[in-house]
Amino acid sequence: MTRSGAQAKLFDTQVHLPQGLVYRPEFITPEEEWTLLAYCDTLPFKQSRLKGYTAKRRYLHFGYEYDRQRDVFVQGEPLPRFLDPLARRIAKWLDIPRARIVEALLLEYPPSAAIGWHVDRERFEHIVGISFGGWCTMRWRKDLKRERNHILKMELEPRSAYVMQKEIRWQWQHSVPPTKTLRYSITFRTLPK
Repeated sequence: MTRSGAQAKLFDTQVHLPQGLVYRPEFITPEEEWTLLAYCDTLPFKQSRLKGYTAKRRYLHFGYEYDRQRDVFVQGEPLPRFLDPLARRIAKWLDIPRARIVEALLLEYPPSAAIGWHVDRERFEHIVGISFGGWCTMRWRKDLKRERNHILKMELEPRSAYVMQKEIRWQWQHSVPPTKTLRYSITFRTLPK
């Protein structure tokens, strides 16, 4: 399922993706997407605030957090049961024990919501994102000033998933420009080995 043909071109040709970036369309079924959307309608999302700025997106966080000052993982509220089937599927996909998937961040992006350029600095090993409810463009660029002109853009389809690990996880920044429609995502993170 493609919207504009750009997605098919990117993945049907010999495009060289940065090391550690994996994309899978149709990671969840339409029925699973509807179930997730129904859960999202009932969840108490919180407004996202960063450095005094209130973002348009809203979030809910479950599981471990990383305490940068003490350089340790801190156990938080466990992942809710409705996320467990996805966590098991991700563990199988990554070929890791399910117990290593310890964090989930649910995000609601209303139209025009965005996330600026950043690298996730917490010491989680894998970042796995699942998109549903709407489309978005995700961008990556090297986290070096001299290489920031080269930007990789990818349209994330509803029901798709991506993995950021290895080079793309630590040496590239990523961002989401303003969305055009309502979209949700779940970002799962794994403990290092």
